[in-house]
Amino acid sequence: MLPMDLSECAARPARILLRDPRHGAALAAMTAARLAEANFLALPDPVALHAEYAAFAAAIAAHVPVTYLSDLVGDDPDYRREAADNPNLMFLRDAAVTLPWAPDEYIPARFALPDRVGEPAVIGRALEKLGLRPLLRFADDEFLEGGDVLPAMDAGQRILIIGFGVRTSKAAAIRLAIELIPAHVDQIIGLSHDPALLHLDTGFTILPNRVMFAAAGMFHSGFVIDRNRAISAVDPIARAQAMGFTIVRCAKADAIAHERCNLLPLGEGAYLAFAMPDDLRRELEARAGITITSVAGDEIAKATGGVHCLTRPVYR
Repeated sequence: MLPMDLSECAARPARILLRDPRHGAALAAMTAARLAEANFLALPDPVALHAEYAAFAAAIAAHVPVTYLSDLVGDDPDYRREAADNPNLMFLRDAAVTLPWAPDEYIPARFALPDRVGEPAVIGRALEKLGLRPLLRFADDEFLEGGDVLPAMDAGQRILIIGFGVRTSKAAAIRLAIELIPAHVDQIIGLSHDPALLHLDTGFTILPNRVMFAAAGMFHSGFVIDRNRAISAVDPIARAQAMGFTIVRCAKADAIAHERCNLLPLGEGAYLAFAMPDDLRRELEARAGITITSVAGDEIAKATGGVHCLTRPVYR
């Protein structure tokens, strides 16, 4: 019997996996000429970014145990290569998906971007050292990044919310429905989101008390695959409102530049975020019944990622 709510927003991770950008030369080797290739908004100052990261990791450790990727696979030659060359390796969210209701398993991502194709194997080895096993492997036109996947529950139904912008394909959602329904998932909700927002978690999150926090104009269309694997089209916002969700919005530009919607749940109503306006923080805390701890993140945000992107929760 599943507990009432094992959404990501409600479940406390057993640990959070991090990859400190000081472990490797990739960030220090970044140049302005590589900004587009790495999908950075601007060139971060490495010293300032490292200071922000240290404070961010300490804020997590005050709530949930932290495990560093280098402690699990630091001697792995693939890890060493990625740490030396790939400045996006610090964004651990993208390379795998973990499910609060299936703590012994994970879904390996599959990248379309050539510069990031090596990440899932490295993160997979780390998760397997922690006792997790993969549920499936994507192939052909099936591409999925973890920042586009949000595990949620509603009325006892285990739901994967999957965003489609520029990184994740609808074919991957169909494969997940075929492989995971009904043993591991009851429903898949696909959301077509503005491609200007790199991942679903750039402009959308679900909070407790049936609150959604989203960038204005985030969604265009959507579909639902139910427990019988039947698919139907939906209007994402209209459906959420009909289900009784309160939607708090922020400007799309704010979501992109400051990772405003990118919040990290730590369990028991505790959240972490990059610094946000006081009035917005108070509204979210009051409506969702949560507490948000803010940390500095201006330099990290230049790399197009927030606190959610930097983390991979493990529930085992």
